[in-house]
Amino acid sequence: MNSVRYLLLACTITLLYSSSIVLAQESTVSKDLQRLEELSLEELLNVEISVASNVISDKDKQPVSITTITRRQLELSGARTLADALALFVPGFFVTDDQDDLIMAFRGLAPDNNSKVMLLINGQNMNMEFFWGPPYAILAASNYTFIERVEVIRGPGSVTLGQGALLGVINIVTVKGADLKPDPAKGDAAIAMDASMSVGLDNFLLAQVMGRARVGDAKVGFTVSRGAYGGQVYRNEGNARRPNEGFAGGTLFDMGHRLKRNDNVLLQGNIEYKGFEVNVLYTDNQMDLYNFYRDREVYGQTLSSVNLSYKHEFSKDVALKVAGSFIQDDIRLLSLTGVTMGGTREDRYGALAILTVDNLVRGNKLAVGVEYRLFEMGKKNRFGNNFIANVIGRFNPVTANQELTMGYRNDIQVISAFVEDFYSVNEQIDIFAAARFDSHTGWGTNLSPRVGVLFAAAKDLRFRLSYQMGFRGGVGLAYGGGYRNDGYLRSSNLPNIEAARIPGETNRPIVRPEIMNSIEFATTYQIMPGLKVDAVGFYNLVNGILDVGVIYKDPVNPRMPQPGQFNMVPIGSGATQDIPGDWNGFWFFKNALGTLNQWGVEATLAYNSDVFNVSLSHALVQVASVSAEQEDDARKGNSMYLTFDRSANRVRHKVYPENATRLNILATPLRGLDIALNGILYSDWLAPDGSVGKGTLLLNFGASYDILNNLEVSLNVANLANQTPLSPMNANASGPGLQAGAPTIETTTFWVRLRLHF
Repeated sequence: MNSVRYLLLACTITLLYSSSIVLAQESTVSKDLQRLEELSLEELLNVEISVASNVISDKDKQPVSITTITRRQLELSGARTLADALALFVPGFFVTDDQDDLIMAFRGLAPDNNSKVMLLINGQNMNMEFFWGPPYAILAASNYTFIERVEVIRGPGSVTLGQGALLGVINIVTVKGADLKPDPAKGDAAIAMDASMSVGLDNFLLAQVMGRARVGDAKVGFTVSRGAYGGQVYRNEGNARRPNEGFAGGTLFDMGHRLKRNDNVLLQGNIEYKGFEVNVLYTDNQMDLYNFYRDREVYGQTLSSVNLSYKHEFSKDVALKVAGSFIQDDIRLLSLTGVTMGGTREDRYGALAILTVDNLVRGNKLAVGVEYRLFEMGKKNRFGNNFIANVIGRFNPVTANQELTMGYRNDIQVISAFVEDFYSVNEQIDIFAAARFDSHTGWGTNLSPRVGVLFAAAKDLRFRLSYQMGFRGGVGLAYGGGYRNDGYLRSSNLPNIEAARIPGETNRPIVRPEIMNSIEFATTYQIMPGLKVDAVGFYNLVNGILDVGVIYKDPVNPRMPQPGQFNMVPIGSGATQDIPGDWNGFWFFKNALGTLNQWGVEATLAYNSDVFNVSLSHALVQVASVSAEQEDDARKGNSMYLTFDRSANRVRHKVYPENATRLNILATPLRGLDIALNGILYSDWLAPDGSVGKGTLLLNFGASYDILNNLEVSLNVANLANQTPLSPMNANASGPGLQAGAPTIETTTFWVRLRLHF
């Protein structure tokens, strides 16, 4: 741990030192922090894409559906968190709640945690393998102004990125010195820095210093920020009325949670020199799990990351990129009263090599590569803890690490090889194909293919037809075990259930990857200069759905043990033995039986001019068909993705609005004045119990004005119409407490920012 801190400190000092050199060499300071801000939104949205392909960066020739969000859009979005901002801008994306998670849902599918969605920072996979997936320290913090732009793959991205990219991919591109464009008349150096302070209702504070520097081939970018948000009261409705199973009793409302309360610090830096690049990140975030009904209701995460890469060009057509990374993910769990309720740590190591060859055959682009990732799970966090507890007073803090193991010490290795090819047949037709092979310690092997064609029918009319596979194996907890005394049953013990002689229970197979086969047909039509329509239709076939199962001591009276009633016994033996939870049952990951087929359409009409940038989009997703097993699970409330609409007598997506319209306006009516209006209107949705949740219109406002050449003031207002229906909320499969929604939409609120360029 100390070595990581020293490395991060050294990198930060290097960044600051490099900036001071540039300050000494450059007497003229740029008035604008961002060269990119001088471009129109249309130009910004056509910057090169870095996440979906190893060979193609042209936005018009991507093999998948992509949405790009710029820094300026984020700054004026009125969104409290990055996750909220994505929901405003990305068709086919929605944020739902869970009892102890904030769920990133794509195209109708809302899983029980985020492990089926991949988050990258500058192309580096940041997902935790043990359980949670993408870091909440990034997604759920009210501090996201270090981002230059976000690229979102709508649909599977596993062919290039592997497991975890099943439903979608979020790639954050941070501030970089390479974005600065030196003035040739002033030499080859440039610098841009700013400092900002944001304040708002409910004790919102965010202070930030950001800088970029460039001297010849050396480029530096960094951000240092500190933020905190006190949050609004968790209203006494919906899930807030659920009984609290913690030591204090009462209801969730009585516990004193605040909506989206978080405390965050972030240091981020990037250094580039010729073919070398270094990316460092340190962030610490603590947040309320306001929907949770036990005492481990506060989640803290300290994330440290270093990524080194080098690209060598043998010629203009042949290049080799190699990269190595280290990430430390440190998790802590607490009660609102400050009692330590657990924690764990995961260390991740990665190595990557990609060889790209252009024009091996004229018009052809080829990439081949290998990747290795090592996940070391079940380590003690920086406070010396590796345990998990549910209720204060029901465990001994002194012996907690021996009796309540959160994750058993276990290593998972993933070895991957991939190939990608893009061939321009002529000016009208491009064909592409790719495949990725992954070998995983826990679930074995998987081959993911992609194939498609691009057709330019005219200069202003393009089509894409493609097929690709996405996949996600079980999380590391599934294979390594953990949550001791909380009743978790690891995958290797699923074939040992019958040996424990639990009445009515049979053996189950080990957990295999969930697979999505996805077909897309997309078109782009430039109706006239500045006016463009994009549309994509998709059809997904999902099988092996990763779900959660539960074994109760008595399925009829799961929480009411009677005298002489059967008590659960441990399953397995030796070091891999799993014991029942303190509620006298087991829970486990499983592959649900049957298949789910769905279809949808996402269409966007965009208008761009010197004054107005307007985007109007609509996303529709529907269940096409389901197998008998999936329909049965939906009717009983046991399905991960589905529930049964009794009024329409059909299966529908669960906790996901199947229709959503988005409006995004960014206008510059006067020089130095930007005005933004961002809204989402979503349809009614179905809760896990089949009841209907109310859709609504959420509308945000943002504005910024340059008071002076180097001084800017901005205002963000969230939820202008003060709409506060219950938010879609998922719940434990097969478990009690199916919810009709959670009161997690904030009432009208605002914050202001003052930013100084120097």
